[in-house]
Amino acid sequence: MPKDYAAKMRIGKRIMYSLIDASGSILGGALVMLCCYWFFHFESWHERFIAIGLSVLVVYIIGKILPERPNK
Repeated sequence: MPKDYAAKMRIGKRIMYSLIDASGSILGGALVMLCCYWFFHFESWHERFIAIGLSVLVVYIIGKILPERPNK
């Protein structure tokens, strides 16, 4: 995003897009921690793969729902 565009956006939109970016980062970090938890929590490999796969799928769907930062 160009530097001058960030200055032209209204303060409400800048705050909203900053919160969306921060929530995406937090969600990614939580996914890593959750996958580590699932890996050590379950005893069999198929339970681990199912839990980790479902976690990744849910985060992927949430990521697709969140709006992207505009380029223009």
